[in-house]
Order: sequence, then structure tokens, then C-alpha cells
Amino acid sequence: MTIDQARQKHEEELKETAAVLMKIPGGPELLKWCDGAPEFGDGEVVSLVLDRAGSSCLSIRLERLRKSAIVKFTLAAWIDVAVRGFSHQNVIGGLKLSPAGDRQIELWEQGVGCTPGELEIELEPCFGAYGTIRANVTSITITPE
Repeated sequence: MTIDQARQKHEEELKETAAVLMKIPGGPELLKWCDGAPEFGDGEVVSLVLDRAGSSCLSIRLERLRKSAIVKFTLAAWIDVAVRGFSHQNVIGGLKLSPAGDRQIELWEQGVGCTPGELEIELEPCFGAYGTIRANVTSITITPE
């Protein structure tokens, strides 16, 4: 892949992420806070909470143009997580949001209400946590630091 092709692919991924964010409560506010499509490169995964009785969420510290905030994605539905490398520091190379593809429903998941999430969150590697989370994102909140 050439540099121009990589740039074009990155721009297309940013546009797709921005389009997905426009449909999520709090997403337009994140786009405004970032002055456009959010670049999550050098963001840090602060926490990933999976709570069967309460809210599940992914929280990322994001710093842009001399401002800092915690961006919290509230997760719902059947949550599939494939995250590796979580440590004392979890800098990501980027974050992509896209519609999730088909997912095979395993035999043991049938009949128990398995409804796979509609979105895929990809945490690109840099140092620490990386991988994918498939879920519904019910809201996004931004808490300035």
C-alpha cells in the first residue's frame, strides 16, 4: 500500500466513524469537541467495565488542542470483547467505529437472547490495550478534565 492509499483509507475510516457518531446520543457533541472527525491516536484507554447488572462502558482519555477529557462510550446488547495487552498504560494508535458484520450465533448462545451488538469499536495498537469490542453504543459522554 502506498502512502497516498494509506492516507485515503484513513480519511475514509474517519468519515465512517464520524457518520456512526452522528447517530449516537452524544456523538455530535464529541464531533464538535474535536472540531470534526475525532482522531483518537494517542488517546488512552482508562477503563473497560463489563457489568451485567449495571452499565458497561469504555472510557478513553483524549487530549486535543490543549484540552483534555474522558470520553465514555456506554455499551449495551450482547457485548463481544477481544482486547489484549491491558496494562498500566494503554495508549491507542486510533479508534474506528463501524457497523459490525455478521456474527455466527453459537449453539450455546441460541435460546438465551443473544442479540449481537450492531457496532464494532476497533482499538488500534500503540502501547497497551488493543483489539475489538462489538456492542451497541447507547450514548457517549464527554467529561472535561
